[in-house]
Amino acid sequence: MAVAASAAPTSRGQPHGAAASTRLQYVLGYGTLIERGSRIATWPSAEPASPVVVKGIARGWFDQTEVPSRNPTYLGGAAKRGADCNGVIFAVTPAEFASFVERETGDAPMRIDRSQIRMLDGSPAAPSGGIWYFADTQQRFPSDEHPIVQSDLDVCLDGCLEIEAMHPLAKQLNFTKRFIKTTTHWGPPWSSDRIYPWRPFVSAPRAFAIDALIPQVLGQDLLDRITLK
Repeated sequence: MAVAASAAPTSRGQPHGAAASTRLQYVLGYGTLIERGSRIATWPSAEPASPVVVKGIARGWFDQTEVPSRNPTYLGGAAKRGADCNGVIFAVTPAEFASFVERETGDAPMRIDRSQIRMLDGSPAAPSGGIWYFADTQQRFPSDEHPIVQSDLDVCLDGCLEIEAMHPLAKQLNFTKRFIKTTTHWGPPWSSDRIYPWRPFVSAPRAFAIDALIPQVLGQDLLDRITLK
């Protein structure tokens, strides 16, 4: 997640500096930020979030960071006609938005048109104010040096299951299965790095539900090829 330029263009041709107003802005979380615990670890004020489906954004395992330590491939997002992805939107102040831009190194903040968003919390329309996601400027796919890791996926799917438990409409639309289906570039190298993997519920309380969903959507063969590290 490389540092975004200070005036990165948005999908509507506006620089991200447009977010620096007195109005609340909204961020789309389409990966680990779907989970409540992950959001509040970054910003305690980001706890309230609404589930959504967004047209025109493709999500996949193609985000990597430039750091000296070993690091996996993360979920990334990019504009793509005909694609859609689900996630959550949550409000941030202008100052929080600026810190988010710094956090999402290498990703460009892109504005989402409200017409692209379907609310899954019962709201008739997306909130007014700028709605943004962080788009990958360079796509780099899983490799032996940068695998998909189960601990990252666990956070994402735990968040999806959390959303289903809170929002009946999201559950009705199979929010968690939709997350898996609308994510691309699954497959090895995929490393199971859970703590105590023979007792996965110690580190991932919803591990059994997650492990049941993966073969349902992606097939048992792919699950069998996950390696232990």
